[in-house]
Amino acid sequence: MEQRLTKIKYKGRDALKIEGLGDFLLYRTLDCGQCFRWQLTDASAGEHIGVAHGRELHAASERQGELILVDVDEEEFERIWRRYFSLDRDWQAIRRDIELRSVQLREAAALSEGIRILSQEPYEALVSFIISQCNNIPRIKGLIRSLSEHYGERISEHSYTFPTAERILSEPLSSLSALKLGYRDEYIYSACRDVCDGIIERIEACPSTAEAERILTSMKGVGRKVASCVLLFGFGRLDAFPVDVWMKRSLERNFGPGADISSFGEYRGVAQQYLFYAERYVGADKLP
Repeated sequence: MEQRLTKIKYKGRDALKIEGLGDFLLYRTLDCGQCFRWQLTDASAGEHIGVAHGRELHAASERQGELILVDVDEEEFERIWRRYFSLDRDWQAIRRDIELRSVQLREAAALSEGIRILSQEPYEALVSFIISQCNNIPRIKGLIRSLSEHYGERISEHSYTFPTAERILSEPLSSLSALKLGYRDEYIYSACRDVCDGIIERIEACPSTAEAERILTSMKGVGRKVASCVLLFGFGRLDAFPVDVWMKRSLERNFGPGADISSFGEYRGVAQQYLFYAERYVGADKLP
């Protein structure tokens, strides 16, 4: 399907409308547990405000298959947001591959229609998913906001950039501890040292997801679940497969004990997100 870009006015402001996005649904993409810096501001228009790539962004979607980005021109869209919203991938082909794997995956894909895997910044994803350990989404968002307010730069009345690793390391560990991160403060501090030593570049250069996971899990406080989340949502490794309590429940219910995840194919990370959404949100009647 051909994508179309049109300059429009949205609530009196210049905006770019992107159409022809297939089954894309903004609210499902932003509210399915893969990112923590977006807030719903107008449900009727599917409008969200978030922070990514050092700027505050207003995004909306009044109908399926479209995306409206406020104060964004075509140059900025092509440079940053096409990739961020994963509009540079063939999602019809990805979904078809997953649906053909099993009846269960086909049903999960139907329930999770419109979800895209965002291409988040690797370092931010690393710190965010370290914070996510043994936490719920509202608290994760609150802690990331506190981290950004303390160490980041103000970019609007209510928004701050995500702090650099160097900025976090410029203050003692006790400064992190004061943000009530719990045991995660030491993990974040250690991760920032690793980032400054080039670990992101080493992971990006890995020829396989398995090798990239081994590097991540060698870091202090990074287990397989966090590593898989970082690889899927931060490095775009669509074969990374995070497993948490919801996924364990879904796998056992749908495929029985000892499910062979490799049979889900090269896009098994996307299949995981479909299964997670169906189990966590649709099954619990949390989202439409």
